[in-house]
Amino acid sequence: MNALLVYPEFPPTYWSHSYSLKMVGKKCLLPPLGLITVAAMLPSHWRSKLVDLNIESLSDRELRRADVVLLTGMQVQHRSVHEVLRRCRRLGVPTIIGGPYVTSEPHLLDDADYLVLGEAEGAMRSFWEEFEAGRADRVTQCAPTPEVAGSPVPRFDLLKRGAYHHQSVQFSRGCPFTCDFCDIIVLFGRKPRTKSAEQVCAELDAIKATGFRGSVFFVDDNFIGNKKAVRAVLPEIRRWQERNGWPFLFYTEASLNLSEDPGLMTGMREAAFEAVFIGIESPSAEALEGCGKTQNLKGDIVSRVHRVLEHGLDVWGGFIVGFDNDGSDIFDRQIEVIEKAAIPFAMVGVLQALPNTPLESRLREGGRLRPLPMADQFGRTNFRTVLPESELINGYKRILETIYKPERYLGRVITMMRLKKQTPLLGGRVRPRHLVWVARALLTQGLLASYRRDYWRFLGEVWRWKPSRLGEAFFQAAAGHHFIEYTRRVVVPRLAEGASAMVAPPRQTPASAAAPTDW
Repeated sequence: MNALLVYPEFPPTYWSHSYSLKMVGKKCLLPPLGLITVAAMLPSHWRSKLVDLNIESLSDRELRRADVVLLTGMQVQHRSVHEVLRRCRRLGVPTIIGGPYVTSEPHLLDDADYLVLGEAEGAMRSFWEEFEAGRADRVTQCAPTPEVAGSPVPRFDLLKRGAYHHQSVQFSRGCPFTCDFCDIIVLFGRKPRTKSAEQVCAELDAIKATGFRGSVFFVDDNFIGNKKAVRAVLPEIRRWQERNGWPFLFYTEASLNLSEDPGLMTGMREAAFEAVFIGIESPSAEALEGCGKTQNLKGDIVSRVHRVLEHGLDVWGGFIVGFDNDGSDIFDRQIEVIEKAAIPFAMVGVLQALPNTPLESRLREGGRLRPLPMADQFGRTNFRTVLPESELINGYKRILETIYKPERYLGRVITMMRLKKQTPLLGGRVRPRHLVWVARALLTQGLLASYRRDYWRFLGEVWRWKPSRLGEAFFQAAAGHHFIEYTRRVVVPRLAEGASAMVAPPRQTPASAAAPTDW
């Protein structure tokens, strides 16, 4: 059979890095790891082709050639998902969809022919046999939490060479914590399941065989969820790097309790991990307590972030506004913690009630859910909040306007670099493509950008402080170009437009502050 694997398009977001990618000549940050993993599970006699709509178009001719189209996606990709499904139905091509979107909300996928719910390792072999025989059920529920030790090496060979700025691998699934707004424990469970060191090294071999060199994202939602397994795999990753001439730098996601484990941070640094995304969420102890994120209550957040920086790992942070315990001061408090902690990449969002999470259940029982789509909302949320909506959106807008002012972003980069007190990983190795990227950055940010004076002031400060860190400064500033421009050109105007269209309801009295605002 001819299997066409189609990855739906992402809308522009803070995660897309679209303004910065132009400087490195790439179309997309990361490849569709889930889809190329499923490709490795297809029967050996099937022929596979991948089309990633984030880097290329999909023609009707390609669709007609396919015996079946396979898709996956997240909620944020829903528009593109349904567009592909409509085209396939019009052309009479059968479709199979799996992944987080369909698993969380299968009732929204009536336009797909076959739905595979859950993790593919839990049912794929039997599903393909039934599908080829024409006996497959329309909905297949995979066995829950399969062992990822049986997951195959993804088909990195299907990816278009040179299209992606970074590559990705996965070590574990699941998270031991119980944050009520998070769907990770719903999708993957609370007991982290891990791959073996041999599997991880085999995947790194496969990436290296494509000719790729550069940054690799460990996509685990909490890389240190199983600390014992991480401690065992890090030395193996380091040895693989040594054998292969250190071709990769790594980054990942982890919980804030990483800051309490110096040995683990040192092990990550020695294996060439350069950055970690941490869900900080809020400086409010009441908000953290209310959402069940108690692991963030064990000490001062700023000090804990600085501890990670001191071990040579950049910290990227996730932040949320809109908790029931948030007051009018939460916006200033968020700005303050982002600035003091020196987190340049601060992903701030408005709380959403994701499908099947404890938060959604609680809000449904309280009659607070609203029928709003969850993707690309720019501040609107799908439930009635304690803070009036206009105040929440205006405050959210003010956070983003403030932290992504060029001088504020670049100032946090300088502070972060000073706190790290570490030489660049791999000795600041410079390759020819880096010189091209720097030249583009100097043109884009140093000559054409509206903030060019702040940019040159920033580079001058780094030069006076430590010229050997100038390369790091170039890349940190280039990454920030997306946050600065996307905020200024897209986010702030749309938030302003949304806020001006609202009439804020009266603020509640302190006695009723725990109840949601009426709409």
